[in-house]
Amino acid sequence: MLPANSPVLRALALPVEYAISNAGEAGEEAFLAALARRLAGGLRLVQLREKTMVRDRFVRLADAAARLVRDAGGILLVNGDESLARAAGAQGVHLTAAALGAAAARPEFAYVGASVHTAVELRKAEALELDFAVLGPVRATPTHPRATELGWEGFERIARDASIPVFALGGLASTDLDDAWRYGAHGVGMVRGAWKARRGGAG
Repeated sequence: MLPANSPVLRALALPVEYAISNAGEAGEEAFLAALARRLAGGLRLVQLREKTMVRDRFVRLADAAARLVRDAGGILLVNGDESLARAAGAQGVHLTAAALGAAAARPEFAYVGASVHTAVELRKAEALELDFAVLGPVRATPTHPRATELGWEGFERIARDASIPVFALGGLASTDLDDAWRYGAHGVGMVRGAWKARRGGAG
């Protein structure tokens, strides 16, 4: 296999659903139970993002989540905290847009994703050769109540011809996958929509 083909094959192997944690809202035990259920149903890409959780609780949650995801053969990224990601044995880190802007090089993890909101930020993620970017919000979302909605056309305009996979984010559910693909997304990123009971999983 030619080395130049490796990033392409890696991108194709990336799951199409990126589930983002909501333990602060649901409670740690309820979140871990939902995570175990979704992993059993095929979920394989998870971000641990708990902006309001105190560090001691976050460390315990990261350890427990990492074990569950690792045992299922999945990929866990920790939002923003590289030291915690390493301590928990997570496979990756997810950069905020601010951290992406300040980064001079790709963090040394197997997987690195980033949140982007503009074409400039997406170009930076590409230049650092990150594994993927998450672009949004496509629709209104309680997670970012003041953010301007892109809509699908706005998403497509920014994500078009990107050299790395781009997930659509913002008020989406797994039922939005067809629309996401139609507008050039690799898949969908979800917070609340990821943890609702469902049959099977998007993988």
